[in-house]
Amino acid sequence: MKSIIYEGLERKNFFRSEADRNLWLRLNAEHIRFFNKVVNDIDREDLGAIDKAYTPYWVSNNQLTYDEYKCDAPRFSLEELSSLSHEEILVICERRTQEVFYEIFGELKR
Repeated sequence: MKSIIYEGLERKNFFRSEADRNLWLRLNAEHIRFFNKVVNDIDREDLGAIDKAYTPYWVSNNQLTYDEYKCDAPRFSLEELSSLSHEEILVICERRTQEVFYEIFGELKR
């Protein structure tokens, strides 16, 4: 069932094959699991499942689905997820988040 937030929008295809898309989902789920362990002190053994709410796989699928409908590219490229360490991906994530905040709010005075 497709969410109404995607109604009237075309789904973009970021990957050469469904296998590449599935690899992205898994690598991103692994990163989400790592992020939860480091930031939220939640240590999960498994990645869960796409249809099991709030598991890393479920979150990863939701992120990619959102990106496919609402963004011009996935939040991380397949190359980034497959070649960078989790720590390096966190740095990229923080930098991109700061860029978005800057676009929305402009330069913040300290």
